[in-house]
Amino acid sequence: MLRLVMLVSDLEGCPALLHTIGQMHPAEIFEHRDIADADLKSADLVLVDLADASDSDLAGVRDAIAGAPTVLSIGLVRAGNRRDKVQADALGLGRIWSRTRPVKDALREIDLQFGSYAQPDLPASTPQQTARSVQAMSAALGECATAVVSETLLPLAQVARAVDDTLDAFRLDGMDAWISAVQMHHSHTYCHSMLVTGYALAFADVLGLSESERALLGAAALLHDVGKVYIPLSILDKPAKLTEEEFEIIRQHPIRSREILEAQPHVSQAVIDIAVHHHEYLDGSGYPDGLKGDEISRAVRMLTICDIYAALIEKRAYKPAYSPRQAYGVLVDLGKKIDQPLLKSFRSVAFEVDKAASVKRKASAFG
Repeated sequence: MLRLVMLVSDLEGCPALLHTIGQMHPAEIFEHRDIADADLKSADLVLVDLADASDSDLAGVRDAIAGAPTVLSIGLVRAGNRRDKVQADALGLGRIWSRTRPVKDALREIDLQFGSYAQPDLPASTPQQTARSVQAMSAALGECATAVVSETLLPLAQVARAVDDTLDAFRLDGMDAWISAVQMHHSHTYCHSMLVTGYALAFADVLGLSESERALLGAAALLHDVGKVYIPLSILDKPAKLTEEEFEIIRQHPIRSREILEAQPHVSQAVIDIAVHHHEYLDGSGYPDGLKGDEISRAVRMLTICDIYAALIEKRAYKPAYSPRQAYGVLVDLGKKIDQPLLKSFRSVAFEVDKAASVKRKASAFG
């Protein structure tokens, strides 16, 4: 995975370009004077903001860059500012970007150089349609995130095609193969969004939803955490348990989702409802709006079940993954917080996954 280091004069004056790149890639940011803590030798890419940088602070940066000659280092300069460019030359930075460079261009260049953070590394044994589905869904999520940070239209047609590819993968390869492939993703955020989408599509099939209802639910599931684009990846992909302060930041994502989706002209109210309210509980103890009972739509209730279930079975460094039966049991124990009649219908989805996993374990036991 790309190790990206950002160096700035003052954390409070971090340019918007670096802030946005840091939302799209796991990044570490340091002030110039703290260069000793940055360990540039183990970095893949170093972005150096030269605005308002003092000569004394940059002396340490120059030595650190010189000590990591194989690492790509790029300077950010102000348009028409000769001093910034002179400093870039003095640091030995062979390449420079404008501080106001379009973020899509910068992200595209990083992806071309280091590979896309949005794409997983799938083994060659992955079934063809499953690989196509996971790659399409990952690409759709990546394009959605880029659209949000660059304030352009969401690629809704691409999202719809990714949902169609997933339905085809379920039919051809089975859901278990698809879940295994999704969990190969290095991004916990991408993995979670895709798992929720997969379970939502399977749930829709169990409930006999129409093709159009299934398509809408799949698109809504894929977009349900779009507000997390504004949460730093250092928090989203943290390999340890979140602090209370970090969890409070995470809890803001439904509000950010509402801001993002309401600004999009072609997003339905049903999709917005799911993205904003999938953390609401029937007893009113959820967030962000404290809805209760009939204020929560059936589609939201479905996504809440899928969202909690996916979070429980996901593999994270700080917690063991629950088995499908264990995860289902946790949902049962939530009682009146969630729609228990709907949960009973979801049982066949959870236990189908559990049955497939059991068959796989037995097969491996016999060599």
